[in-house]
Amino acid sequence: MDLYAKACAAALPNPVSLAGWLVKLECDGPGWPRVRLADFAPALGKRGIAEVERLIAERARVADPESWTAGFAVRDLREQFAEVSGDVGRYVAVLAEHLTNAVQYQRIAEALHAAGRRDEAIGWARRGVATNAGSPYTDRLRDLLVGVLVAAGDTSGAVRGRREEFACHPTAPGYRSLIDTVATAGGDDPTAWATEVLRDRVDQQPAYASELVDVLLAVGRDDEAWRVALHHRRWLGGPQWQTLLERRAATHPEEVIQPYRDLVEQAILNSADKRRYRRAVALLPALRTAYEAAGEHGAFGRYLAERRIEHKRRRTFLKTLDAAGL
Repeated sequence: MDLYAKACAAALPNPVSLAGWLVKLECDGPGWPRVRLADFAPALGKRGIAEVERLIAERARVADPESWTAGFAVRDLREQFAEVSGDVGRYVAVLAEHLTNAVQYQRIAEALHAAGRRDEAIGWARRGVATNAGSPYTDRLRDLLVGVLVAAGDTSGAVRGRREEFACHPTAPGYRSLIDTVATAGGDDPTAWATEVLRDRVDQQPAYASELVDVLLAVGRDDEAWRVALHHRRWLGGPQWQTLLERRAATHPEEVIQPYRDLVEQAILNSADKRRYRRAVALLPALRTAYEAAGEHGAFGRYLAERRIEHKRRRTFLKTLDAAGL
């Protein structure tokens, strides 16, 4: 479609026919390829654009109100046409007809900001953030809001927005966004405050322990992260737990021996995982290194011998173990 749009601009087709084909493809096609009116605007010209507007209005009149596909196609074309028109007010008005998620608010705020209407952009962005709290699409809208606030010189507002969001949803990505904003806009280091917020949240909802661990690791407080992880082990995912073990092994190898053994055993016994034996064996080099670093020479060999005896009926496991050459 990109190439075809360039070809049309280079060798102008009949603009009315092109307009009809684009509208038909969008409304009656299989849903792809994506029609971008802006790409075809040079080839459409005034006549083609006018024909697109006429066809969209006609489609809107006859569209089945029960058909989601027809409704989406007409709405998408109306929004694109309003954008191509260059009339920001019209574009905002069309987008505002369907404020179902943060994406629409973001498009409105971006259009207003690009047009130099900064205060309106900030207002729409704030409304979108407030209306769509918790939506995965709201993060990008919030990033836009913070960027516009910083550009407008309202650095305290930008930092305040990040802090308010973190207080509601204290996560490791939220902490990183807060730190980045403070680094750009200025202000006191929020780490102490953020970790306290997370500790309070963990007391109420232990599932947030994984977020606290990530933040503590990010600021180099590995000992605290280890203690939190041990106390809330069930809330940590496998990759996060292994990252903790790798970092702990560098300074306290004796403390990771049993956790590694537990992981190996869990993997061996996980009948739901077809790759369980390979996952178990993949952990063994780290366990061997921990034994050696802790000064327990020969212990790893004895451990392997015990596993062979305990799991002697698991022939596939033994073959996998032999193939690893440990």
